[in-house]
Amino acid sequence: DLNKSSASLVVGVGSYMDPEGRAGLAHFLEHMLFLGTEKYPDEADYSNYLRTNGGYNNAYTSGDHTNYHFEISHQAFEGAIDRFSQFFTAPLFSAEFTEREMNAVDSEFEMNLQNDNWRGQQMFRTMVREDHPENHFSIGNLETLTGIERAEFMAFFDRYYSAELMALSLTSNASLDQLETWARRYFSVIRSGQQAEVTFTADL
Repeated sequence: DLNKSSASLVVGVGSYMDPEGRAGLAHFLEHMLFLGTEKYPDEADYSNYLRTNGGYNNAYTSGDHTNYHFEISHQAFEGAIDRFSQFFTAPLFSAEFTEREMNAVDSEFEMNLQNDNWRGQQMFRTMVREDHPENHFSIGNLETLTGIERAEFMAFFDRYYSAELMALSLTSNASLDQLETWARRYFSVIRSGQQAEVTFTADL
């Protein structure tokens, strides 16, 4: 009965894992992931495919996870899954887009300065005990990201973007067997780094 197909992939890594001195790295990586893959190198291919097939996509970085999701018309679902899966198997992380995406992250930061919800969150973080990763600046801006190099976010990707820290959800009017076939075909190649799940105490 659905009128759109959709997919969501969550990775068990977020801003809590930002390296010391590089606030906003997890958020910045989220931005860089969408900018071309080995199979689809054009940085606009994914967004153009979704747009021409009635689709939409977005992503967000939380403290302990990052979520990527899209919706699209049924007949174009497999093509979208193919393109989507490539971000987690063969992203290009083209250096030419680094500065542009740094500015995009900084624009989010500047916009959030006038948002009471974000201001409240940051106030809360300052009251969390100092040895908890919630007590830090999570969004990132030009000050925290200036000088970042491809090797930095590649290392972050290689460490945390592995199968055992991911969960995938597919919804469609296709059969469950068909959805399983697509999941295995396009996502089983995601490497497994035997990365232990990272957990954090709720004692703030």
